[in-house]
Amino acid sequence: MLPSASRFVEYVGTGSGVLALFVFGFVDATDVQSITIDLLAVTVRFVFLEALSAAAVFTFFVGLTGLLLVREVWSSRDDLEKMTDGPKLTAIVPVYRDHAVMDESVESLCESAYENLEIAIVAEPNDEATLERARELAVEYDRVTCLVNGEPGSKAGAINYAVSESDTDRFAVFDADERIAPEFLPTAMGELEAGMDVFQGRRVPRPTGVVETVAYCERIVFHASYKLVELAGFTNCRSSSTAFTREAHERVGGYDDMLTEDLDFAHACYREGLDVKQARQCTNTMEAPHTWADLWGQRKRWRVGQVEVLHATLVDLLRGRVGRRGAISIGRMCSSLLGSLFTLALVSKLLLLLVLDVESAVLLPSAALVATIGLVAWRDRRDGRIDGLVWSVALAPLCYPAFGVLTLRSFLEYGLSWDGSWYHVEKTGS
Repeated sequence: MLPSASRFVEYVGTGSGVLALFVFGFVDATDVQSITIDLLAVTVRFVFLEALSAAAVFTFFVGLTGLLLVREVWSSRDDLEKMTDGPKLTAIVPVYRDHAVMDESVESLCESAYENLEIAIVAEPNDEATLERARELAVEYDRVTCLVNGEPGSKAGAINYAVSESDTDRFAVFDADERIAPEFLPTAMGELEAGMDVFQGRRVPRPTGVVETVAYCERIVFHASYKLVELAGFTNCRSSSTAFTREAHERVGGYDDMLTEDLDFAHACYREGLDVKQARQCTNTMEAPHTWADLWGQRKRWRVGQVEVLHATLVDLLRGRVGRRGAISIGRMCSSLLGSLFTLALVSKLLLLLVLDVESAVLLPSAALVATIGLVAWRDRRDGRIDGLVWSVALAPLCYPAFGVLTLRSFLEYGLSWDGSWYHVEKTGS
C-alpha cells in the first residue's frame, strides 16, 4: 500500500532534514580553531578542529547531567516529609483499553502505606471490557470506586472529571500499568501538607527484555537532559506518579485536552508559579513497549505532543496571554526541540573524528552515559524496582540521534498529517 502524499512528504522531508543537518555538522566540524597562550618567553598555540570542541562540550554535558541525575536518584529519602495518615487522598487511575494491565496500579495502590486513601478508576463509557474489570476491582477492594468518565475521550478529561466528582482536596494520578511503591503516597502527602502545590516522583519502564531495556535507558537519557533547566527553576510535573492539591488544579484550569496533557500541565504550573517538588529518588515503574514499532510510536506521540504544546503557547503569546514566565516556558520547549536537532549535526562531527582515529571523542561520552545508566539501574535494582538490564544497554548512545530524527518527523507530521489521533501502545501486563 502506497503512503499518502502527506506521508510521502514527511518521509522525504525527514530524510532531507537529517542529511542537511549531517552536512552542516560535517562542514562546521572541519573549521580550524586555535588557542594562543603567551608565557614569559614562549608563545604556545594549540590548533584543532571544531569537531574536537563540540565533542568536549558534549562529553561535559553528558557527564555533568549524569552526575546530577545520579545524585538525585541516590539521595536519601529521609530528607523528604512523610505521613501515613491525614487528610483524605484520592488516587486517580484513568483507564482505556487497559483491562489486562490495570490490576498493576490498583493492587499496588491498595498496598500503599497511606491509610486515608480512596482509589478512583475512571473508565471510558464505550470500553466495556475495562469497565467490567474496574467494577470487579471495586467489589474486591474497599478502597476502590469505579467512575464512568463524564468528559469522555481523553486522559485529561478523566482526571478533571474525577477531581470534580470528589470531595477531597488532595489527589494523585497514575497510569493503569504503573507499579506504585508503598512509600510513594506517604511521601507525596508529606510534601503537599508541608506546603508544596505539586509533588512529582520518577517513573521508569520495567526493562524486561531487549526493547524494554532501550526504553529504560531512553528515560534515563531524558531525565538527565532536564537537570540543567531544573537548576534554573523549571520543574517537570506530569499526569502520572504525580500528586497535587485541588487549589493547584484550579489555578491552572485543570488538565487541557491535548496529546501530552502532562507536558502542558507542567508548563502551566510553571507559568502560575506553583511550588513543585521533584523527587526522583521516589520511583515507580510502568510497562515498557515490547516492540521497536511501539517504542517509536509512543515516543513520536510524545514528541508530536510537545510540538502541539509549543504551538498552543506561541498562540497565547501572540494574543498577549503569556507573561515573563510564559516566555521562559517557550524558551524551555524550544531549547529541548532544537537541542534534539543539534544531536544530528553532532553525530556527523563525531563520525569525522572517528575517521581521523580520535576514538576517544565517541568513547568518552558513551562511557559517561553508560556509567550514568549503570548507577541509576543499580539503585533501582537495589530498591526492587527492576531485575536488571540486558545487552541492549550498549545501544543507549543511539538515543541522542534518535531524538533528532524523532523531532524532525514530529514537526512534519504535526504540520502535515496529524489529525488529533494518538498512538496506543499494546500492553500485556508483563
